[in-house]
Amino acid sequence: RQQLFCKHSIAPISPGERRACVGSMSAPREFWIVAGGCSKGQQGDLSSQEKEAYRTELRKAPALAHKSGHADASPWKFNVPDGERSLLFGSFDNLIRLTDELQKADNSVDSVVHRLERQYLELEPNAQFKVKSQRQEKKLADYFRTWQWDEAKYPKTRSISDNLGLLMSVVNKLDEEARNKTASYTEYKSQRANISKKDGASLTNRELVDLLTPDVVKMKGGPDDDFISTEFLTTVCIVLPRGTDKEFLEVYEKMHQCIVPMSAKKFEGLDDKDGNSLWRVVMFKTAVEDFKKKCREKRYIVRDFEYSEDGYKRLKSQREQIEEAVRRQHEIVRNLCSAAWSDAMIAWVHVKAMRVFVESVLRYGMPPCFAAYIVSPKPGQTSNARKALADILGRQGNAGPGGDKMAAGADDDAEEYFPYVSFSFTPFQVPREGKSSGEVEFWA
Repeated sequence: RQQLFCKHSIAPISPGERRACVGSMSAPREFWIVAGGCSKGQQGDLSSQEKEAYRTELRKAPALAHKSGHADASPWKFNVPDGERSLLFGSFDNLIRLTDELQKADNSVDSVVHRLERQYLELEPNAQFKVKSQRQEKKLADYFRTWQWDEAKYPKTRSISDNLGLLMSVVNKLDEEARNKTASYTEYKSQRANISKKDGASLTNRELVDLLTPDVVKMKGGPDDDFISTEFLTTVCIVLPRGTDKEFLEVYEKMHQCIVPMSAKKFEGLDDKDGNSLWRVVMFKTAVEDFKKKCREKRYIVRDFEYSEDGYKRLKSQREQIEEAVRRQHEIVRNLCSAAWSDAMIAWVHVKAMRVFVESVLRYGMPPCFAAYIVSPKPGQTSNARKALADILGRQGNAGPGGDKMAAGADDDAEEYFPYVSFSFTPFQVPREGKSSGEVEFWA
């Protein structure tokens, strides 16, 4: 039990913290959710005063204070329920078990949040990430500033374990729904791609139905029609490479005795960028296969095509329908990703709150009395920020049931030990507009 506690109750240095030391503008902006113990026996105003005093000291630390021009910049209070209205957990054994469960849940929700972030940005490159909580829509910074435990979703009368189970069930459903809707949208896009115009392609692989349209093809029901189709006659389309027109006109009638003389005709204005041109020849149906073979020998390309004005109209209608379906699906998936990201973010912050509570009780003992904050270290100031946090939040020591074991456990596992509760938190990971990922979305 001691080994299990030591392994999971200490927050290691994350890769994001190491990246933050470099100060790269393209690195994700990382936050730390930290907590320190408060004096036991203080309730109400006295407890609030002690927590506010902590925050005042944190805001004086140069490595933590942000002169961003935004009112009420971090550090922010992170109002995890403690005191008489704290979360329910049962026994000390439950706390040990919860350290494992919460860490796994944290990693799982992290993956879902950032997968939804990427999906949303793929659908809407200028997406604005808003948190919709308790009938209000907020910027993420405002949500952090005003965060409160959502009693309606996760009542404190229910145990942490039960609330976590409900939370993960909701998040997994959100993830599954987003995956299914995205897959459906991708299928519609594939259908659109299969029947869409291929503008810019050469005559050798472009769909002739997009070139030989009713506006281009002459069909008046007479012998001069561009396409002749009877019980015995048919019309064959040929793509001629640049510079072979003269040669073709000299030899095509000799390719088979059943080719209609002087039936070769060029479709004007349809040459591609490589200089290939499109022609048609009328012949008896019995001559088609031999004609194709002779064309291959001379590197003329025969295109299988049967002109139909009604077929063109059906294809046009089908394209319009699939385009409308893609547009509707795009709207559905975009709105779903926006809402799912918001719900997953809310769930993620509550998982962080549960982790802060569990580790604070393990470190500082009962009754639960601690002060938690959201901080964001300045780029390149990680070491100074950690020192400031240790000086301010580490004064209470570890008075909990396993508090004295933490440093020893950290040494055993070669992990960084902090004399305060600490969890990393990176809301956004996709860089945008040349700033740290999430910078625009966070403050916009």
